[in-house]
Formats: sequence, structure tokens, C-alpha cells
Amino acid sequence: MKKLNRYNNLVAKFKTHYFKDSELINPHHLEGFHFDVLNPWELWHNNLDAEIMFIGQDFSDTASLKSNLSNNWEKEKTTSTNQRIIDFFNILDYHFHEVDYSPNNNKHKLFFTNAILGIKQSESDNMSKPVKESWCMETLDYLKELIDIIEPKYIIVMGKIAYKALCSIYGIIPKQAIFQAIGEPIILSDNQTLFVVQHCSPLGQRTRPLKEQISDWINIRGIMES
Repeated sequence: MKKLNRYNNLVAKFKTHYFKDSELINPHHLEGFHFDVLNPWELWHNNLDAEIMFIGQDFSDTASLKSNLSNNWEKEKTTSTNQRIIDFFNILDYHFHEVDYSPNNNKHKLFFTNAILGIKQSESDNMSKPVKESWCMETLDYLKELIDIIEPKYIIVMGKIAYKALCSIYGIIPKQAIFQAIGEPIILSDNQTLFVVQHCSPLGQRTRPLKEQISDWINIRGIMES
């Protein structure tokens, strides 16, 4: 209950946040978004006692989110990125086979969120619209407190934005290129380990092909089991 109270208080505080950049909006300021989460991705996996916390870059854009809200998250259920994520977590022996966005989806000991908590402003679906690191830095304290609440044993960050966010939180000097950080676990404390993976979107697969990404996740499983 203590974790839940802390989380609810954090969400309540975030609901009042207005982003400095007009290109970004708080999801709670969009009509139809009535969920007590920091970021929409948390609806997929939101166990506050999660063993693994998975942190991505950002959640899409306003046009896509509005479409999801009116169509039972159909867009999220069909994206190739989410299908790859399902495959990767199956490698880690967390077996789920679909995208299921519901407020109390805590049957797996997983928690999903994004480094950028705001949503990109867009009148048409533009999920690949570039992001700014400043968007992440503005709400870094929320992400830090979220990690403190959940206390995951493992944190997996996907993509350079999420990687740099965790480096900022833990005072780590980031590698010049994300691929230099992939492969070896980063020990954060006696009870916490960070893993870095490339983004599995079609764009991310251009710099690290899917075959290599699968090997990365198999390597993570091996380390977790050792």
C-alpha cells in the first residue's frame, strides 16, 4: 500500500505539469485520457513490485494516442515495435502474447514506462517525429522517484534517450555511442543492475539488426540466470 500511495501521489503531481516546449503535452491534458499513470505505456505492465523495469524513449504522438483512446488501443496492438518487445520478453521467460492496456495489468512482475513522459504534439500520425533530450531532462525527477518507488532488480533501457536519462540519474558518464554500452551489465548497486538495448523500431534495426538484438536479449537472460 505504501508503494501505491507514493505512486498515486507522484501521478497526481505530474498531472499538474505543463511542458515548457509547446511541441510536447502532458497526456493528462488530452481529452479522453483518464488513467492514473505517468505515461500511457504503463498501462501495459504496471506491477509496482516489478523485478524488471523497462524504460523506452517516448509514447508516440497526440494523433496516435487519440486514435488509440477511441479504438481500444488498436494501434498499439499492431505496431511492429511492440510485437518485437513481446518476443524479447518471451526470451526472458515472461510469457505474454499480446498488447493489453488496462489500469491493473500487474500479473507479470514488469513495469513499462518511457524516459520522455510527455506526448509529441501532432495533427497526424507521426510516431517517428524527432525528440529532444530536453524533454526527458525536464521530468527526470519523476522518473527517478518512480524507480525509487518500484525498486526493480533489473532496469532495461531501450535506446539512447533512455540510456542517457539513467546515466543522468545515477551519475554515470554515458558512452559516446549506445552500441558501446550494449552487452555488459552496469552495476548500479548491490541489488540493481542496468542493461542497455537498442530501440527495436524499424529505424533502430537499421543500426542494430534484429538478429543482433535477439542475441542481446539472450545475453541478458544468461546474465540474469547466472
